[in-house]
Amino acid sequence: MSIFSKARNFNVGGNIQIDSSQHVHNAQEKSIDASNAFYDSGARFDPPKCDEDTRVEVISEIMDWIGDRDSPKRLLCMTGAAGAGKSALQQTIAERCADSGILGCAIFFSSQDPTRNNLSRIVPTIGFQLGRHDPRLRDYIKEAVEEDPLIFTRTIRTQMDTLH
Repeated sequence: MSIFSKARNFNVGGNIQIDSSQHVHNAQEKSIDASNAFYDSGARFDPPKCDEDTRVEVISEIMDWIGDRDSPKRLLCMTGAAGAGKSALQQTIAERCADSGILGCAIFFSSQDPTRNNLSRIVPTIGFQLGRHDPRLRDYIKEAVEEDPLIFTRTIRTQMDTLH
């Protein structure tokens, strides 16, 4: 039994607070909800995507690459000038994968949106999205978080090593 078991809503000093559910919070940190970065987030209303009859060959090539389970390449890096249509292409691919039931995770960053440009939310966002699709993975992530409730405050490398 904790010596604070009957204590509710108090400050330990500085910026540490304990709420009525016995959760510890750093009062200076603001929780950033990374769901705004999801491909289908309402915060990204009317995101850019390819018109029906455009980039057909590129979309087909990427979808074939995604479907090729024997390919040694597991990462696609898309580069190009601003305004070239990278986000539209990625949005189109994410939607097609979601429609096909093969989308594991899609994250859309934005330098203009502070809820979508925080690197500290990348691992929990990936874990959340992947866990929604695979109950075994969800259970594994849940166990890891229960073992270390502060895992998502650690370095990204530690988070990835713990949840790999």
